[in-house]
Amino acid sequence: MLKDSPSGYGLITIILHWACAILIILLFSLGVYMTSLDYYSPWYHKAPALHVSLGLIVLLLMILRVLWRTKNKTPEALPTINAPTILAANVVKVAFYILIFTICITGYLITTAEGKPASFFDVFGIPATLELNADNVDLIGLIHKYCAWSVIGIAILHSGAALFHHFVKKDRTLIRMLNPVKKIN
Repeated sequence: MLKDSPSGYGLITIILHWACAILIILLFSLGVYMTSLDYYSPWYHKAPALHVSLGLIVLLLMILRVLWRTKNKTPEALPTINAPTILAANVVKVAFYILIFTICITGYLITTAEGKPASFFDVFGIPATLELNADNVDLIGLIHKYCAWSVIGIAILHSGAALFHHFVKKDRTLIRMLNPVKKIN
């Protein structure tokens, strides 16, 4: 039930998947909201601090996902899924991982650009590794922004594909990411 099996995903994979998905959508929404704030807004400082802390959680969850995946094989493809679809799914998964890690790293670099640590809910800080000048911060900010928009675009396609499999192809693709596989004795 906790671990993945050849027939489906276990509870840990499902929790990591949905926790990341929810946090990434929340972070994207918060990021877009932050761009509309002026200096006198009560959220002008609160929103970025929350964004950084939640971003650090996503980074931790993504590291856990990679470690978990190295210890658990991906379930076998369903018989209704052909080779090109499997390839597309794998490309999307790799793109998600690359983009999300890039967003986390660029977010950290933006936050620590002036040499101050990235604060995790004011409990502790992740020290800065290097200081950046304004031009580099702007460039990294653009990378952060475009990767975030790319993740959302791919997530929309990913969700659409899952719904297509569920409602049109009527296979278990979506169900496998909602219900943990039961251990068979």
